[in-house]
Amino acid sequence: MENNNTNWDNIKNALCYIPFVAVVLYFIEQNKSQQLEKHIRYGIVLFIGYIILSILVSFLFNGLVVLAYIWASIFLWYKAYIWEDVQIDFIDNFFNKKEK
Repeated sequence: MENNNTNWDNIKNALCYIPFVAVVLYFIEQNKSQQLEKHIRYGIVLFIGYIILSILVSFLFNGLVVLAYIWASIFLWYKAYIWEDVQIDFIDNFFNKKEK
């Protein structure tokens, strides 16, 4: 399978999973590819989910939420960097309905 994407595209996709970088890329990146938009959405939803869960759970379980967030971020970062397609259907469906 031939890959037309540059290493810089992989790096931008992977950077979306660092907290707040996805939001920065959303506003400063002029020509966002469809893949970059998807990774920006995933990064933002993942971070918002982390914030909500850390507020809702007691302080005893907050460590588990932090570990789960870090694990999910590293997993999605790695998949974005190697350009492997990851589909999270409920996020994709939400944004597709919003665009229509």
